[in-house]
This record gives sequence, structure tokens and C-alpha cells, in this order.
Amino acid sequence: MTDLVHPFFKATQEVFRLMLDLDIQKAAPEQVAELQNKALYVSIGIIGDLEGKIDYCFPESMTLEIVRILSGMEMSELDDFVTSAISEVVNIISGNAMTGLFENQVQCDIQTPHIQIAEANAEWGQSGNFLSLETSIGPLLVDIQLTNKAA
Repeated sequence: MTDLVHPFFKATQEVFRLMLDLDIQKAAPEQVAELQNKALYVSIGIIGDLEGKIDYCFPESMTLEIVRILSGMEMSELDDFVTSAISEVVNIISGNAMTGLFENQVQCDIQTPHIQIAEANAEWGQSGNFLSLETSIGPLLVDIQLTNKAA
């Protein structure tokens, strides 16, 4: 089976570097600071050779800082503008990851993201393909829940 984690890590790393001028590194799940308070969850469906979804979890403080970097405006709440901006970042990351999969002869497309604002969930991210990432503005969690359609 194709390595699913690497294309998402590479895509996230590139987007954070190019759009936000931030470095991102893999971290062991136990090394990422506990997510507390509100978080923005963005789930994006995947169809094609692989099917399922990718869930991204951004702590509220990180979400607001990403949008501040992108827009130059101080944001104080997870409003429609903020969620739309993060949704677009997730679209770009996911689209770039699909390109990475395509280079390994895996053809997939992304669907429209679904957004949820909720209390951070410690049980979240129990799939076998889980990325725990650390940046200078906070942790980002990516749960890759894809299955091979042909299997």
C-alpha cells in the first residue's frame, strides 16, 4: 500500500512554508501540547483510488494566528471569515497531497471541506495514519482515514 502520511506531511510543510513562512516538523503524538479549549476541525472527503476523509484539527489560537498572518488582520473569534480562510488552506494542502499521491500512481480527488468548531477531543485521531505536527504557533493534527477502493 502507498505511504499515505508522507504526501500529507510534505504538502503541509510546503504550504506552511510558502503561505505562512513557518516551519513545521513531525512530533510524536505525546509530544504535542494537549489540545484544550476550542479547536477548528476541518474534514475533507477523498474519492478515487482511495476513499475516505482527512480530518485536520487546528487549536483556536493557532487558527487565529494563521488568519492574522494571511490577512494582516487581528482576529478574535472563529467567525465565518476565519473558518473560510482555514478551509482554503486545507483545500490547498489536500490538493497538493493528491498531487503527491498521483506521482505514486494513486488517483484521487478532494471534496468540499466540512467545518466544525468544538472542544478539543483527546480521543480524536485514532486511525493508523495520523500526523502530529508542531509549529512555532502551535500543534496541528492530521488524521488520514483512507481505504483502498480496490481492496
